[in-house]
Amino acid sequence: MVVPTDGQIVEAVRAHLAQQQDASASSSASTSSINGGTKQIDAADLPRLLSTLELTNDWSQVSEKKFRSVLTNSQLLASVDDPAASGAVATNGTNASASGSGPSSSKKKKKSAAGIPRSYIDSSVPIPTGVRAVYFDSVKGKGLVADRDFKEGEVVFTEDAYIPTPPPEAMKQMGTGELCAHCFLPTSSGSRSLMVKPCPKCRHAFCSPNCFRSGMATHHILLCSGYNASAKHLVEAIEAQNWQSLHCVARSLARLLSTLTSQNNASNTAKNTKSGGSGEGEDHNSRFGSFEDVVQRLSSFATVSELERRARNPGWATEKAGFEQVLLQAHTALREALDPFYEPRAQARTAAGTGKSFEPHHVRMDLLESVKSRKSQIKDLFDYPTFLKLLGRANINMEKFGGLYSLHSFLNHSCEPNVQIRHVPERGILASMKIAALATKDIAKDDELVISYIDPTTALPRRQLVLYRDYCFGPCTCTKCTSQLKAIGLHYDPAKDNVKTFLDSVAKKSGIDANSSTDTSAGTKPNADNASLEDELRASLGF
Repeated sequence: MVVPTDGQIVEAVRAHLAQQQDASASSSASTSSINGGTKQIDAADLPRLLSTLELTNDWSQVSEKKFRSVLTNSQLLASVDDPAASGAVATNGTNASASGSGPSSSKKKKKSAAGIPRSYIDSSVPIPTGVRAVYFDSVKGKGLVADRDFKEGEVVFTEDAYIPTPPPEAMKQMGTGELCAHCFLPTSSGSRSLMVKPCPKCRHAFCSPNCFRSGMATHHILLCSGYNASAKHLVEAIEAQNWQSLHCVARSLARLLSTLTSQNNASNTAKNTKSGGSGEGEDHNSRFGSFEDVVQRLSSFATVSELERRARNPGWATEKAGFEQVLLQAHTALREALDPFYEPRAQARTAAGTGKSFEPHHVRMDLLESVKSRKSQIKDLFDYPTFLKLLGRANINMEKFGGLYSLHSFLNHSCEPNVQIRHVPERGILASMKIAALATKDIAKDDELVISYIDPTTALPRRQLVLYRDYCFGPCTCTKCTSQLKAIGLHYDPAKDNVKTFLDSVAKKSGIDANSSTDTSAGTKPNADNASLEDELRASLGF
């Protein structure tokens, strides 16, 4: 974590403006303006820009007041208008976090900022026709809005996982080569079994040449203990706990660091193809992104510290000491596997006297040091507070089967969703790493596209508790929740009400235990397949 100086803030803003000006896609996402030939920031864009810079530079929180003052003094602020006055308002499925953008709620936002997931719009994410990306405010963050009408049942968009992460139940079969190590489909399905490409160094296999190239280029070489012996303890930790969020963090960092390996850089293209590398060479950046591209994409996902999430669990006081020890061990294993500056790895480089990596399939230090900012970014990524944020990011963004999806991560919650996520069939099997967003009702142009993060048939107090506990927002004030709250004589006022106290009031007034799974008041029957509270808590913690 870094507390930036005024000069560092100015430098970061100028670099951001230069990057926006150069990016081909920036015209649709940028709200900055040109004044007197000098590029400046509109006041309405301050919350989004601050969130962006906090995430990409791993700054500790800089107040919006200070940020505004620094930009004003540096003549980088184009307007002195109140940013709250022009904040976007969701037209469908808003939650309590976004319900107040005026001055009356500003103090409340600042007080609770530490527990609010931060996100921003990465302009490189391809936005499909008929949809537009919107940044609502620094609390609600980003979202998707319909740019045309959609009929019920219509496909709004499809998407492949940006960071494919296997469901825990697939780990064992993936380890034996029965499931593809990249897309997690069976490797022996029909005639495609002839296309299977095994890893030369372990028992993992890939169902097609394309999955082989993608897997090798983005994660497998750094996480395979055959190629990278230092990954052994990390893989063991993931497998022992079925720890999906840790696996997601590992694959995210592996994708980033893979941009700096010999296997993915042009000088060794022919050689690394023979030895099991991706063979992409100079095409790697255009297909999978450069180091800077991947940093920007990963940073744009909503992010909150995992300890913020865990502190909201009812059993956290009991499990805290034991689990913090597990977290420390996992962090050490992650650094041992991937961190170029992990002390034993750095010492071995020094002892070799070359300054180069002693591991042929690991990060090339010359590529890392070729861009000044990379060293500090990587060091920040592997410190313990950032590790906790990466775990939190994985847990609040992963789709139910696993994996991080760039577009899917834009979708906000409503207990009355207008979009449902389905997995797309491939080779007669539901693909776990390809999704389609389907309209569950007619959607009008300018409606926000919203999904339900939880089963919307569960009881009101249960919905409110799980959203607060697992997704770090609430109380939810979507249309359904507002109506049900009104029916029991409650109305949430973010300027007056304490969230935890309000949730207790919801449980007491409704007469339903917050741990009850089903909204029986709505005439629905309890689901016999619901997991026990203990199992659910385990799942919510990322296991």
